[in-house]
Amino acid sequence: MVTRVYVDVDTQHDFCSPDGALFVRGAPATMGPIAALLGAARRDGSPIVGSVDSHSHDAWEFATNDRRGPGGEKPNFPPHCVKGTAGWLKLTETLPSRFYFVPMAPDVDAAGRIPAGTEAVYFEKEVYSLFANPNAEAVLDAFCPPGPVEFVVFGVATDYCVAAAARGLVGWVAARSARAGSRVRLAVDAVAAVDPAQGERTLRALAEEGVALDTTASILAPTG
Repeated sequence: MVTRVYVDVDTQHDFCSPDGALFVRGAPATMGPIAALLGAARRDGSPIVGSVDSHSHDAWEFATNDRRGPGGEKPNFPPHCVKGTAGWLKLTETLPSRFYFVPMAPDVDAAGRIPAGTEAVYFEKEVYSLFANPNAEAVLDAFCPPGPVEFVVFGVATDYCVAAAARGLVGWVAARSARAGSRVRLAVDAVAAVDPAQGERTLRALAEEGVALDTTASILAPTG
């Protein structure tokens, strides 16, 4: 049996609210589909995993300093999702009752620290991929039920963190023979891009890399 796991990428105020520091213009249109996906997760008791951008004031992504990323990249974004600010917070409506944030500090017992009954785990990250959190792989191993998994990915932004999450999940599955039969699906109406044209190119690339592109209605349609 394939277990569904919902993957909530960066649904934070700075990205999703019109007054956010790095507002993604298409984000408001995703809120209905995202609510439907999270509602299904809660009704079915399906695990939710996700990510939250968690920056310091001098993050290399920001235009306010001269720092560059590990590959020399410099997107020159405005300061956003600085931990402790209002913009860093997740949208209240995206949070289940019992959730846990996984810090970025390496922790050999990270999986063991998740309280019993937790409905969702969110990985703090300083760069695009949730797998930049050094605890992500071990926590996913423990938090996702054994056997094949169907990851359903949604959130913002398509051309950055959503793409990185989807690609990381494809790699996570491929590296685990015990997860044979797993797949990664992306809800195309529940994602939005910083640059819409680049977002469309990103979706095409993800499809070529093995990510299934579907609508929320298709994903939630009854089977059998």
